[in-house]
Amino acid sequence: MAEAQAAQRVPAPAPSHAVEASEAAARGVHAAALAALPRASSGRLAKLLNHRDPSEVWSQAVAGELPGWAVDPDLADLWRIHARDRDLDALAEQLAALDAWVTTPLSPDHPPALIDDIDPAPILFRRGRVPDDSAPAAAIVGTRRCTPTGRSVAMELGSDLAAAGVTVVSGLALGIDGAAHRGALAAAAAAVVGVVGSGLDRVYPRGNRDLWDEVAAAGTLLSEAPLGAEPEGWRFPARNRLLVALADVVVVVESKRAGGSMHTVEEAVRRGVVVMAVPGSVRNPAAQGTNLLLSEGCPPVCSSDDVLVALDLATAGTVGGSAGGTAGGAVGGEPAAAQTGDAGARSLDPLQKRLLRLLDDGPVSLDALVLRAASPVPEVLVAAEALERLGLLARDGALVLRA
Repeated sequence: MAEAQAAQRVPAPAPSHAVEASEAAARGVHAAALAALPRASSGRLAKLLNHRDPSEVWSQAVAGELPGWAVDPDLADLWRIHARDRDLDALAEQLAALDAWVTTPLSPDHPPALIDDIDPAPILFRRGRVPDDSAPAAAIVGTRRCTPTGRSVAMELGSDLAAAGVTVVSGLALGIDGAAHRGALAAAAAAVVGVVGSGLDRVYPRGNRDLWDEVAAAGTLLSEAPLGAEPEGWRFPARNRLLVALADVVVVVESKRAGGSMHTVEEAVRRGVVVMAVPGSVRNPAAQGTNLLLSEGCPPVCSSDDVLVALDLATAGTVGGSAGGTAGGAVGGEPAAAQTGDAGARSLDPLQKRLLRLLDDGPVSLDALVLRAASPVPEVLVAAEALERLGLLARDGALVLRA
C-alpha cells in the first residue's frame, strides 16, 4: 500500500518537446546574462562562444574559471562577482514579458549573415519572426534631420521595395530610417528588419515606440545590446555593421558629409556591399553626403527601379518605380502629366482630391499639407506621391504645389 502511494507521488516524465523548449529558453537566458556582463565586447564573446553552449560558458563565469586566452584574470574575477549576483529567473521573466528571444551561432534562428561576417555578432536579442536570409534585402539609411522631400523619398522607396518582395532593413532612427520603415509597413508585403542600438526594453527614440512594435509584429526587431542597455553613442556605429551585414545593397537617401550614414557606407565598403545614393539639390546641406557619394562613383537612385536592378530583380526600364519624381522630377521621356492626362485626374481617391483642394491657395510645405489634411502621415505621403506621378502635384524645394 505504501509503495503504491509512493508510486502515485512520482511525477510523470515530461514530454520531450517540453524539455527541448526548456533547454532552448535556458540557452537564451544564459546568453542574455553573458551579454550583460561588464566589458563583454562582441569580440570577447565570440571567442568564448565559439561552438560552445552559453550555459557552459556561464557556469565557467560563475566559477571564475574562464580561459585566460579569452578573459584576463582581473576581468574574470569581475565577471564572477557579477555572475553570482545575477538573478536568471528575473531575466527570463523580462525576456518573456517582451516576447524576446536570444540567439547565438549555435541557435538555428541566428542569422547566418551575422555568423560569417568579418565582425560577427555572437549574441542577438530578437522580437518577432526569424529573418528570411534567402530574401533580397536593402538597407535604407540617412540623416535624422532630413528634409520633407527626403522623408517622402525614403518612405516611397520603402513601400515600393517591400511591394517588390525586398526586405527593408533600417535603424529605426528619426528621419530617413523611420520613414523607410513606415513606407515598407504601409505596403504590407515583405517582412522588415529593424536593427536598434539599445536594449529591446529601452526604446530610442521614444517617439518611435509604435514603430518598434509594428516592426516586431510585421518582421524582426534585432539588437546586440543587452536588456537595460541605454542608447550610448558607441552602440550606433556597432549597430551599423549589423545593418550592412544583413543587406545586399545600401541606399543613402540624405546625409551630410559626416555622421552615422557615412559610417554605414564605410562598413558597406569593408564588406563589398553595393552603396547607392539619392541625388539632392546642391543647396541642400542634407544632400552633401549623398552628392559626394555620387561624385565618387556610387550608382544613383532615382526610383525604386534602380535598386531592383542592383538586386537583379529587374531589368532597367521594366519596373514603374516613382521615387525619381520626388528626387528631382521625371527621368527621361515625357513628364508624368503628359503621360497621364485627364484620365488620371478622374481616377483620384477622396484623399488625393482633398490634397489638391488644400493647394488651391498656393504652395505649402509638406509638413503643413499633412497637418491640413488631418489624415495619417503615411496615407498623406502616399497620396501626394501618387499625385506627383500623375503630374498633378509638383515640388519647389521644400514646398509642394499644384502642377
